[in-house]
Amino acid sequence: MQGISKQEYRQARRLLRDNGKAAIGWMTPKHAEVMDALTFGQGKDRLAERADIVAYCKRDGLYCNPRMTA
Repeated sequence: MQGISKQEYRQARRLLRDNGKAAIGWMTPKHAEVMDALTFGQGKDRLAERADIVAYCKRDGLYCNPRMTA
C-alpha cells in the first residue's frame, strides 16, 4: 500500500464525509486504496453509522449532531 500526505488524507476524508462510500470511485487509485483500507477495511462503515444515528435523532425530534455520535 502506498502512503499519502497529511493534506491529501484530509482532502480525501472530507470527500468521503460529504459523499460517503461513492467517493472512493472518484479518487485516484493511490488515494482510493489507502482510504478504502482506513475507512471500510475495518468491518463497518463508521460514516454511515453516524449518519444513521443523526437521522434517527431527527426523526424522533431529538437534538443530535455528528460530533455527538463519535
